[in-house]
Amino acid sequence: MDFSNGRDFRLKYSIGYAIDPKYWDSAKKRVKNVAVVRNSNEINDLMRDLESETFDYVSDCDSKQIAFTRNDLKEHLKRFTNKSSEIIEEQEPTTFLEFIESHINRKEKELPVSKGRSISATVSTYKQTQNHLIQFEKESGYKLDFNTIDEEFYSEFLDYMNNKTYGKDDDKYYSINTIGKQIKNLIGFMNAALYAELHTNFKFKKFKVSKETTTAVFLTMDELITLYKTELDKTHYILARDVFLIGCEIGQRISDYHDLASQEIQINDGVNYIKIKQEKTGKEVLCRITPVIQQIMDDRYNGELPPKIAPQKLNDYIKKVAQKAKINRKIKTEQTIGGKKITKYTEKYKLIMSHTARRTFCTLKYKSGMDVHHIMELSGHTTTKEFLKYIRAPKDDIIAQITSTKEFESTSIPIE
Repeated sequence: MDFSNGRDFRLKYSIGYAIDPKYWDSAKKRVKNVAVVRNSNEINDLMRDLESETFDYVSDCDSKQIAFTRNDLKEHLKRFTNKSSEIIEEQEPTTFLEFIESHINRKEKELPVSKGRSISATVSTYKQTQNHLIQFEKESGYKLDFNTIDEEFYSEFLDYMNNKTYGKDDDKYYSINTIGKQIKNLIGFMNAALYAELHTNFKFKKFKVSKETTTAVFLTMDELITLYKTELDKTHYILARDVFLIGCEIGQRISDYHDLASQEIQINDGVNYIKIKQEKTGKEVLCRITPVIQQIMDDRYNGELPPKIAPQKLNDYIKKVAQKAKINRKIKTEQTIGGKKITKYTEKYKLIMSHTARRTFCTLKYKSGMDVHHIMELSGHTTTKEFLKYIRAPKDDIIAQITSTKEFESTSIPIE
């Protein structure tokens, strides 16, 4: 810190950190916000605090007409910071893998962690990509560095991932979407390093993130009624069924409906609503307590919302419940695994998961002719394009839905 108080008073005070000069903004007198300086915010906050304390100290001395020396001010700042003589240097990562490690550490501090998780989902996928890259380097002998991330690497890494196996018996292959996620993260790492001026390699810009549409199902109204009426003898199956059906009625993400007991019930104009703060968006939504939700609450939970169930347990149990309900129509599924296109026919109950509830809500409301924007207001989707992609609505269905509305008919030229 460089402080001046008149022509004859100047103090240069070391705050205990050392960085490469290229990461210093001389105009703002602050550390640049770059990935390689993991504690830039900490350093800048300390500098602001020291500047404020310095001005307060000088103003206090002036108001009391107390003379002070450079050493007096220096000792005051030492007491303020409880500073030791140790200098802490931020080591700049020198290799690609070192940068990934520092980038992940930075994101681990910055990104919010969802309820019930130890790290954010984004950081978790970053670590998966990091592990794949480390194993790739060890097994292939390909030296990973900023300047070796090129077309040859891209080809070899894709081949490695397509042939890599995992699982208890080491007999499962990664899907094209999983591999695409690794490439997406890799591109993100290289972009962050480029921004930090650690390399000038633009070859990674040509990498393609492969992705294919997965098979996602929704339940029909008849299937929902069958599910609701199915006799169950295990309490954990009953809980899973109840929570899932409520999810189908309110259209929220699994992160927002698996712990309903923690949510507030609000009454507006004599109507009961579940007040939910969406974990992903932070937006508060009111979900109406429909007759079937109220019936579930009254029959089994003394008028309260059902207790919490872990998302993975819900995924496991709802398949069992749907199997008992004989929701077993064969669904055609196609997926690229290990570089090979695999087509098979799967019983529908095996494809049902916690996320199916939200898709069911959106699809049934859409097919009923409900205005898309009204559905989005409840489901939390932000764009029409995102919503229509989510429900996998065929083009013909979209046109039919639009042209069958009263608004469309009322704006067409009438004939006598």
